[in-house]
Amino acid sequence: AVVSTQSTGYAVVSGGRDGRLVAWDVRRARSAVCYFDQENREGEEKAHNGAITSLSQTQDGLFVLTTGQDKQLRCWDVAGASNTFTNFGGSCCSSEVKKVESAISVNSCYPGLVYVPCGGEVKVYDILTGRHLSDYSVHFSGVNAVQYNWHFPALYTCSADGAMRVLEPMREAEERVPGTVEDQTVPGDAWSDSD
Repeated sequence: AVVSTQSTGYAVVSGGRDGRLVAWDVRRARSAVCYFDQENREGEEKAHNGAITSLSQTQDGLFVLTTGQDKQLRCWDVAGASNTFTNFGGSCCSSEVKKVESAISVNSCYPGLVYVPCGGEVKVYDILTGRHLSDYSVHFSGVNAVQYNWHFPALYTCSADGAMRVLEPMREAEERVPGTVEDQTVPGDAWSDSD
């Protein structure tokens, strides 16, 4: 997986099956600038114990998030080439070797939320605190990819079951209809599956 950083036009970050996360300067031959290490040790080059299965970046390019075959989600400070040690809890993603795609949203909490496929669910975490906010059960089999649309708030998911789902935030008028049962209860989340 590869992402180009938003802060410059010449830097990219790649993650590989060997567990390495590498920053590159595409203007130079042999352009590896630095290697990220899960313990922030000099001379070490392992971001994950096993293959990196997902690589996403925040909209401003300051952070990169990775998932790995070691079932860990990690947040990396791109400028400092370091692990932020955000605690997302243990075993937050699949250990499968196949590539999955996580998504990052921008909302009122800076820098946003990360959506991580895990089996038939999508787990939602706050990027800065690592707090697990929600799980969305959207497919009957493994979710392969999620994509967040920054222009129109929607989360797109696709799966091995051959389906694609669109999750949109519920609008104020849809949340409560005065005098109905729904008016008396608080919804579990603020997203709806629009089929």
